[in-house]
Amino acid sequence: MLYANSKREGYSLAETERDLLKSIDKSTDLYFYIILLLTELHHKAFQRMDAAKHKYITTEADLHPNTRFIDNPVFALLNANKQFKSYLLNHKISWNNHPELITYLYKKMVDSPGYTEYLQREHADFKEHKQFVIKLFTGLIAQEELFFQTLEDLNIYWNDDFEIVLNLVYKTLSGLKEENTENDRIFYSVYNPEEDIDFAGTLLRRTLLENTENVELIERYIVNWEIDRISEMDRLIMSAALSELKNFPSIPVKVSLDEYIEISKTYSSPKSSGFINGVLDRSIAELIEKGRIQKTGRGLVEQ
Repeated sequence: MLYANSKREGYSLAETERDLLKSIDKSTDLYFYIILLLTELHHKAFQRMDAAKHKYITTEADLHPNTRFIDNPVFALLNANKQFKSYLLNHKISWNNHPELITYLYKKMVDSPGYTEYLQREHADFKEHKQFVIKLFTGLIAQEELFFQTLEDLNIYWNDDFEIVLNLVYKTLSGLKEENTENDRIFYSVYNPEEDIDFAGTLLRRTLLENTENVELIERYIVNWEIDRISEMDRLIMSAALSELKNFPSIPVKVSLDEYIEISKTYSSPKSSGFINGVLDRSIAELIEKGRIQKTGRGLVEQ
């Protein structure tokens, strides 16, 4: 959002905050899109089985198919859950415009040795059914490039959310129990609806309002570099780091510093992390000396 703000002339603080909240909300959409994708593969199997039974010329396998995947209780549990159905209805989430992904993943699943082994078991309890669904997610869906490409086409914000949301889907599937009912809240919040949103909004707002001040501080500790020769992303990362350090007394200095170094490894050039680390170290020392960084509670850890 900071980068978008810097590149759009006349992009106001209110507009940036609005888009931030929208992107956070869309992260939850991603979570339910992935859960829905699993149930769509199950629905695809049911459609294929039903179509085979109504062919003009049928085989024994068509008339008496192996229904282990169709009867997998995990899908029944997900499809019946009121929390799941309510979210899909209220947010208009659907894979109807991407049948090619469903078909592609379904074929890969059916052709996989794991699927054949699963169907050939003499017996499968709930735990084994669940393990198959988890492997379907982790071993097939989460490894497929077409899956990620399709999601990126659906929403440009999701590229940064994949890791956290994929982990949350895994946690959701792992936590399912045979005794779960349709009324159970089996799904998680991607973000804490109060604490995380407040943190993100405050950090965005303070960074934008303090950017001129932050850049002036950064400029004092750039050796042999002009401020306009530094990448826009490096400046934004350092500015956000300084605003977090000044405005969140409960977050330890080391935690903030380490976090922004990691962020730079993803968003900046390979050499940026060392450069950012050095500039922030000097900037932090000045802010502490001037009393601009004051930590309390958990923020005093490792001070």
